Amino acid sequence: MAQRTVCSILLAILLALLFAANVAAHAILVQSTPAAGSTVATAPPELVLEFTEELDSQFSSVQLLNSARQVVNPGPGRVEPAAPRILRLTLQSLPQDSYIAVFKARSAVDGHITEGNVPFGIGVPSAAALIPPADAPDPATLPPPLVGSVLRWLNLLAAAVALGSVPFVLLVWRPAFRSAPRDGADHLAADAAMTLSLRRLMVGGNVLFLLVTLTFLVAQAAEAANVSFAQAIGAPAMQLMQGRSGQFLLARGICALALGLLAWRLRVAGQGPAWPWLAALVLTGAALLTFSLTGHNAAASQGTFVAVAIDWLHLAAMVVWLGGLIPLAIAVRAARRTPKQALALGPVAARFSRLAMICVALLTATGIYSYMLQVNNLDLLAATTYGRALAVKLGLFGLLILLGVLNARILVPRLRALGNRLAGVFGWSVRTEVVVGALVLLAVGVMTSIAPSVVSWEQHERLGVVQATTVDDVDLTLRVAPAQIGDNEFAVDVADKRPGAAGKPAKVLLRFDMIGMEMGQLQTEARPTGVERYIARGSFVPMGGRWHMTVVLRRAGFSDVQYTFEMDILRAASA
Repeated sequence: MAQRTVCSILLAILLALLFAANVAAHAILVQSTPAAGSTVATAPPELVLEFTEELDSQFSSVQLLNSARQVVNPGPGRVEPAAPRILRLTLQSLPQDSYIAVFKARSAVDGHITEGNVPFGIGVPSAAALIPPADAPDPATLPPPLVGSVLRWLNLLAAAVALGSVPFVLLVWRPAFRSAPRDGADHLAADAAMTLSLRRLMVGGNVLFLLVTLTFLVAQAAEAANVSFAQAIGAPAMQLMQGRSGQFLLARGICALALGLLAWRLRVAGQGPAWPWLAALVLTGAALLTFSLTGHNAAASQGTFVAVAIDWLHLAAMVVWLGGLIPLAIAVRAARRTPKQALALGPVAARFSRLAMICVALLTATGIYSYMLQVNNLDLLAATTYGRALAVKLGLFGLLILLGVLNARILVPRLRALGNRLAGVFGWSVRTEVVVGALVLLAVGVMTSIAPSVVSWEQHERLGVVQATTVDDVDLTLRVAPAQIGDNEFAVDVADKRPGAAGKPAKVLLRFDMIGMEMGQLQTEARPTGVERYIARGSFVPMGGRWHMTVVLRRAGFSDVQYTFEMDILRAASA
């Protein structure tokens, strides 16, 4: 029956893979009115910023600055309930000038914050650069936030400790106890001792779970309101709880509190009635659902219900396996310390090993689905921070599987044959699994604190196209943004390593011609801005297709350096 259920779930996941939708995860700017880098004749009635996710209206804002970096409209703008993905700022009559709209957007789904700006001009071209400085961080490889990653890791770790005992009792301990031979009071004492240990584990785990959840809530409020942690205790935290992500964090804390209180009312695990443990299982599922409803999969553009359900199944399998290791370690300790009042480890370990294999199958299937949503390109495993964290997680997951196979194929059969005499060796294996499992959760904590690969790579591409080469000891890097038909900004970064070249005056020319088209060659001189960066802007690529972009470096006293880049310009300018 259990095998049929697992097979049905796996089949459903495989079918869901066929309809996997893209994930947004983080409120990323999609388009704006006026468009970034555009020039309009007169000020529009309002500035409109559209994002990939619903915004938290309490902590999303925009303000307008002029070319002198003076605030001409402090905002904060508004998010209307009828259009929760759009941030609007009403504009008054504005003089001709170059402006920058600086925004801060907090996702109502996962609570992540994104910041950015939209430059545009009224009556004059925008003076703001479309290409970031050469030393600007790449969105695809941003380091994970330390505090956020640690708090998310602790939240997952506390959840595993607090929640893992319940499925262990129902799926491992209780069946093993009831199938054990009745040979006196030893088993009853073992059941009573195990129940007491699990109660203490659940109470302590849920106290930790509650404290970490509340700490995470206040930390989220501090980040959203841009105040210190101490200042966030109060109004900012209350504001956060008015939004979706804050309400789910509150619900998570309530589940932890209820489970902690219920733990002392739980009957004896093996021989008592099952309904109190089933009630605890419902609370366990509800607590895990709060993670899924504020996770990356909840931001799926289509099929959100399926994405959330699969993420919940992934978390549940993780808690059943990794969270169950701690009760298993308690059973091993009891077998070593009081062997005459301990259940035989063989049946317990065998049942847990079978359960772990089911969890591995579910984690693999649901993980593939999440990979399709959040990465969907093997190249991004190395090119993005999220992908690298996922690769680490997969490596640790593989190590866990090897340890599980070692237990199932070697240690468990010997435990069945020799009894609890191998408890020490088996305990070492279980403790190793606990440590590796904690590291897996650390990788997950990092992954949940940053944007998925598909999102961060899209942000990377929004910064434009970058190509680089080296000619005669001169490094040339050509950047084009937004790399679309029409108006673009072109930046050439030069690193001239020829002896004596440093400090000598230089000129950079850019030449454009479209491959396969007899439309002549356009040329412009890039102006120097800062240390060895040269900028040009204009509509030098008026048609879509493959273009030759030739960079010519002329430096007094040195031979010209020239290189022709090939670049595809296919996108039209967005409104």
